[in-house]
Amino acid sequence: MIEEEREVNTFAPTKPHAKQKEVLSYLDQGGRFVLLRAGRKFRKTSLGISWLFEGALDPVLNDPIPLVFPYIAPNRIQAKNIAWDDHVARLLTEFRKKGVPYKTNETELSVTIGGAGKVQLFGVENQEALRGISNWGRAVADEYDDWEEDIWPTIIRPNLMVHQAPAIIMGTPKGFRGMYKLENNPDFKSFHFTSYDNPDLPRAELESMVEEYKKLGEDYFRQEIMAEYVKPVGVVYREWDMDRQHIPLDYDPNLPLHVSFDWGVNDPTAIVWIQPYGAETRVIDYYEASDASIEHFIQVINAKPYKKPDLFTGDPAGKARTLTTGTSVIEMLADKGIFVRTKDGVRIPDQIRIAHEKMPGLYVAKDRAEGFRDCLLNYRYPEKSTGLVNQENEIPIHDRFSHGIRAFEYWAVNVKDGAVVSDGGQLNHKPPSWAANLPSWSRGGGRE
Repeated sequence: MIEEEREVNTFAPTKPHAKQKEVLSYLDQGGRFVLLRAGRKFRKTSLGISWLFEGALDPVLNDPIPLVFPYIAPNRIQAKNIAWDDHVARLLTEFRKKGVPYKTNETELSVTIGGAGKVQLFGVENQEALRGISNWGRAVADEYDDWEEDIWPTIIRPNLMVHQAPAIIMGTPKGFRGMYKLENNPDFKSFHFTSYDNPDLPRAELESMVEEYKKLGEDYFRQEIMAEYVKPVGVVYREWDMDRQHIPLDYDPNLPLHVSFDWGVNDPTAIVWIQPYGAETRVIDYYEASDASIEHFIQVINAKPYKKPDLFTGDPAGKARTLTTGTSVIEMLADKGIFVRTKDGVRIPDQIRIAHEKMPGLYVAKDRAEGFRDCLLNYRYPEKSTGLVNQENEIPIHDRFSHGIRAFEYWAVNVKDGAVVSDGGQLNHKPPSWAANLPSWSRGGGRE
């Protein structure tokens, strides 16, 4: 139903504008999943909250049992600030005017409509509280690019199955993350709007906002106002060109094979498979996992249909011994015949400068190394209120996109001195003295 047909104005005190009605019309006609990509101040949140309350007020949807209609933000504080203190508060004023019976619970951030459903606000950081729910009637996922990407398919989507509930995933994009990956998902209808598509936004205010964003950079304007998929502001390896350098790549048995690690304790461990060839650097495979043993990663390496790696590199922190075992990750790998080369004393800004030298010839395999591509596109420096920090000696943000890139940087540092480079497919270095005593390499018969 569009706004004119509602007795209770769930957009109070305004009305939905034309572009919001396009989304509502699709959902009213039975559309199931919507991806809403829009610029700042398009009124995404008002659309999502209003649509949820419309569901909570619908006696048909809430018969025979009342359902819950969740709004899910990246965290609970954000849900309260964005939705509860603003959009929900304005709607409750409308309810009081129209005599709609309701009960609020600020502890759980919920509004229960008398004799009907309940709208509740959640933060996605408490994933366990969102698991195994079967009474959802509709759902809204806001600022989706701030979510971990596995939350939708493993937690949210299963909760919608019992009542075949529809959902809106929405936000302003932040690089090539979760929203970008959903664009071509056949289950979703994609809508793309800019800040200019909100006719109720005063033009002078909009132009003032545009000027502020443009001062931070053209890409910032394209991302925040135009809602385009661009590399996020402050991306470290901006020169890497996805259109040209993200291509189908096959493993070449005639080229050297290098494997590089970034070990995580409470974070994922990342592994990158690299084949250097002259000025080219080919990332042919990528893997990461959390809470896994060293044996697990050895099995992953063995299962690849590749030859024995010519070189292993990794994080010098891998030499630290644990209090539990008294051994280090590198020592445990050495016991299995995997000897990892590290380089101490290299500062992160310096290893980044070294890795920059590899970017013009860095090619990343489609299909097998998508995770590494995502890391390249989203590995970025922090921002400050005045814009980007001085990047010359700055440390990039440590998040889910940093692990794969760190593994690559450790490799770049270790081959920088020329001791391990490729020339026409051959390594031009002499093996270290201990290499003669390496045990024979064993690998599995196929890919995982």
